[in-house]
Amino acid sequence: MSTREKYMARLAEVEREDQEKAARKAKRAQKIAETTSSASSPVQLSGQRSSTESLDHSVRDSAVSATESVVSVAPKAATGRKSCLCHPGENRPHDSYSCCKQQIDSIRWTGRVAADTDEDDVARVQALIDSGKVKRAATKAELLQRKEARGTAERGRASVLKEVVNASNKPVPVVTKPELPEGVTFFDPNQAHHFAKCAVLRGLNFQLAARDAYPLLTPFEASVVASVAEKDQNVRAQIEIEASQRGLGESDKAVYVSLLWKHALSTQPQNFQDRGNAMRILSKVFIEGQQQQQAPAHLVIDGISEGLNAMGLTPEVLASVQNNTVPVPDISEDDLAEEDSND
Repeated sequence: MSTREKYMARLAEVEREDQEKAARKAKRAQKIAETTSSASSPVQLSGQRSSTESLDHSVRDSAVSATESVVSVAPKAATGRKSCLCHPGENRPHDSYSCCKQQIDSIRWTGRVAADTDEDDVARVQALIDSGKVKRAATKAELLQRKEARGTAERGRASVLKEVVNASNKPVPVVTKPELPEGVTFFDPNQAHHFAKCAVLRGLNFQLAARDAYPLLTPFEASVVASVAEKDQNVRAQIEIEASQRGLGESDKAVYVSLLWKHALSTQPQNFQDRGNAMRILSKVFIEGQQQQQAPAHLVIDGISEGLNAMGLTPEVLASVQNNTVPVPDISEDDLAEEDSND
């Protein structure tokens, strides 16, 4: 059953109850008239009959007026809401101060009475505006001023936080940590170890390591991951563990040389820089770094022994000269000053 059908059924029920009530009143009045007419004269009976008819008419008029009042009040009771006073003929719902929502909005935004307000209620609405009970909406200038004040307050709080000192009288830095993408966390040891392994293979280039570890991320998200991983303690610890496993043994050298040959022989255009670097390193190792092991030539001088003996440098003399130290004379400042004066 729709709301209108419920309303009409209730209205018919109220009208039927009013008719039954009026009929009971008429019967009661008729009984009173019959009891009083038995002891009265015909003239009185006729007068009583006329009074009874007038009473019956008055009862019917009261029933009709009651029905009309029920009809006028029924919309409010059926809808369960109170109508405003500024538009009584439109049955607008009451919002506040006996005014509808449209009237309150007109007061808040324009400060004037709505154009379609009932003439009998204009004075009351104007008095409501003058009283200032309805708070006016903020203008653009007021909103801008509030925004500037809020920004000043936030800057003040930030400066206060920066001035907070700890036990060692050092300012506490206020650092905003970037948010990692969904699913990326370095508290997971498996993810930290995987990222550290990619970073070691990429020569601690965290940007390339982030792309290798998380290939489905966007460039911006990869840069955020690289920035966080570079300062994360878990990733740093895993990098130390991963790097300590790679020493300078023959197997590590073979892996390093294989990586160099892989980059040097790459034909992809985007790897031209890696190819050049690999070729330069290999050239230093295989070309410039190869030292030629040549044995020194043995020079034979004919007649050197006879020449030394002729100069008096016999083997005994040479041995005595090599074993004895030549004394160095002591020179004082006075000797230097004397030489200067002689000059």
